[in-house]
Amino acid sequence: MEEIRNILETAINKFNENDEYLIKNDLSERCICSRLAYYIQQTLMTSRYSEYIVDVEYNRGAKGKDKSPKVLHDKKIVVDLIVHKRGQSEYYGFDNLFCVEMKKSNSRYGFDNDKARLKDMTDYDYGYNYKFGYMVIADMKNKILVIESEFRLDSVQ
Repeated sequence: MEEIRNILETAINKFNENDEYLIKNDLSERCICSRLAYYIQQTLMTSRYSEYIVDVEYNRGAKGKDKSPKVLHDKKIVVDLIVHKRGQSEYYGFDNLFCVEMKKSNSRYGFDNDKARLKDMTDYDYGYNYKFGYMVIADMKNKILVIESEFRLDSVQ
């Protein structure tokens, strides 16, 4: 669904137009991610997904329980940014639209662990069922955010 990617791309474009300062001055990944969340929420409000919420470092909603921490491979995890409906529906369970992992291009840790997490978050076997997962990079050379990778739940067209 291009519509979902367009929401993220529109938010990234707004960030790149208005907040180069954050990357240029090497502010933290969390700071950059929270500002991106602001632009995603703005973009959602004018879309058919206006009832979704953007949260940064939201670490709950596992094993069918709102208050259980997210766990993958026996380790608690915190996803950088998620777009979802908080809580769960009695009929549909959790309604998770997409998640984002973010890294600076000069990260000494690389992106492999974050990409693996996105792959798992969009895999039915792990039960989180995010329809999409995106690896977003803060390109420190060009001072912009870019989508590096995209993952999708198997049934999403």
